[in-house]
This record gives sequence, C-alpha cells and structure tokens, in this order.
Amino acid sequence: MQTNIQRQLKMLELIPRHPRKITANRITERLSDLGFDVGLRTVQRELKAMYEMGLFGLEMDDRCKPFGWSVAACWQGMNLTLMDRHVALAFFTLKHNARQLLPPGSLKQLAPYFERADQVLGSDSDRSWLYWACRVAQLPEPLPLMHIEQDPEVLETVQEALLQKRQIACQLKRFIKDKVHWVDYSPINLQGIKITDGVALLVFTIGSFHTKLYARPIDSVRHVRLLDTPVVTRENFAEALHDGVRHPEMIDIELLFSPSANFILRQAKLAADQRVERLSDGRYLVQARVKDTPRLKAFLWEMADSVEVVGPPKLRAHFSRLSSKLSQQYQTAATGLVAAAG
Repeated sequence: MQTNIQRQLKMLELIPRHPRKITANRITERLSDLGFDVGLRTVQRELKAMYEMGLFGLEMDDRCKPFGWSVAACWQGMNLTLMDRHVALAFFTLKHNARQLLPPGSLKQLAPYFERADQVLGSDSDRSWLYWACRVAQLPEPLPLMHIEQDPEVLETVQEALLQKRQIACQLKRFIKDKVHWVDYSPINLQGIKITDGVALLVFTIGSFHTKLYARPIDSVRHVRLLDTPVVTRENFAEALHDGVRHPEMIDIELLFSPSANFILRQAKLAADQRVERLSDGRYLVQARVKDTPRLKAFLWEMADSVEVVGPPKLRAHFSRLSSKLSQQYQTAATGLVAAAG
C-alpha cells in the first residue's frame, strides 16, 4: 500500500501545468525509469480516479487520443482535505517560526494550511500529536534581556523589498555624541535578513557603488519606502550574509572542575574527544579540543566559582584579568558604600 502511495505522488509530480500536458504512456515510461513496476492500464485507471475525485487540479484533454493530462494553471497545491498528521505537525511548527523567515505574501498564502493543521491536530482522537506540538518547542536564547518589539509594517516592507529585489529609502538610527539621531538614507540595497539570538538583522549596503556591508536590527529602521529601482547585490551573496561572523579557531583547553561539577562526566561534553581524569582531591581535570567562541567564554564565566582554566595560557590570562577587574570593582564599590554610610 505504501508503494502505491509513493507511486501516485510521483505520478502527480510528473504532470505539468497547463497548457503543457503529458500522456499516460509517457507517465508509465517515466515511472518505469524511476523503478516503479506499473502497467499502462493501472496508470490510466489511477489518473481517471484522481481526476473524478477533483482533488488534485487535474485536467484531461480528451479531444484526441491519447488523452493529455495537466494540472490547472490556477491550482494552488496540496488539497487541504488530504492533510495528514505528519504534514499538519510540520505546518504547525512552521507557523510558529515563520514570521521572520517568510515574506508576507507567502504567509498569507499559507494561512489556510496553518488553520487546517490546527484542525487536524485538534481532531486527533487521543491528542498525541497535539500533545507533541504543545510540548516540543524552540525557545529563544536564555538572555536576561527583552528585545524591542519590531514594527510589523517595517518588517513587511523590507521583506517585500527583498522579495521584489528593489531598493528602499529609510531612516536609520544613529548615535552621535551619545544622542539619538534619525538620518535619511537612500538608496539602500538589502542583501538579506539574518536572525541572530532571536534578533532579526537587516544586511545591506548604501548607495549604488558603496560595497561596505552593514547589519542593523530592524528596530533601528523607520519610515521605510519601497523604491522602483532594482537592488544592487554583492556577487558573493552567500558570504555577505555571514560577514562579521568570526570563524573561531580551535584550541586545546584544559580545565579543573570542582567535585560538584561532575555533570561533565555524566550529562554533557565539551567535545567528542573530551578526556576526564578524577584527581586525588576530588576535582576533575578535563581536556578537550574546542572552538574558541564567545559562548564558550560565557559558559566558563557562569561557572567561575567551580571551574579553573588551566590552559591555554591566553584563555587563562583572559579570565585572570576579568577576575582581578571584578574583584577590584567590588572592593572599591563596597569601600565607597561604607564610607557614605559612615
């Protein structure tokens, strides 16, 4: 039964949009080339059944033999009544992550699918699929900060500009001598939108010949206008989206963890080649080859009271400076408070 479904799906993929068409004979030949063992009569029977169901936008040209088959030019895609729970779960997940990733026109087009997905999951008899959907989620980075809410109209306009490959004019927030200024810029060439730690950043160049790349949060842009002129794109487009992202070097790290940090043995690893040695005083000596990233430094700083960086020397010196600065800062602040109280 599963093979029949796979064959029928492949059959639908082979049928072109109107006004092009394909015959049942040609479909049978193509299916045979793809490894499906099926005869002409079976293909003809299944085509007629799908056509009479009226579910797939199929059109039959019976003015002459052999009949020609095509998909209606206005056909929008998958029939909502055929959505199963696997597809419904995919659309449910997409709906909750799509606002920044898809242009407004696509979201509008997909709205019926999102609604149907909710219905399919909601009608599940034992609620197991809805249970999954409500309990498996991609959450924002655990930063103790609240990001400024993006203006939906600004986001929609820049998405439309990116989709239509057009330039924009706008005001950009600038900080000049510690004061906020909104400066007019035109034209601006959007190179893309990248999302970092939950924040959508516009990647762009300014003017027709200026190639320097900028990345700014969407909330630092206002009064966006779509221009009629085509966007000027950089040739190295894929690299442009990743400009400013530092490629971390690999380092051989050596750490001393306190006995209370034994999770490093049981629940987590810094790297696949991690080596752990239990010392006589109960501490753990951990060695691994890792990427030197800000996230690694943040992780080690959060555990500063239970881990000591032994190597490499450069990383140890980094935390030594931080510790000294922090100690001096707190001692000075405490002395000032005591003096003020006295």
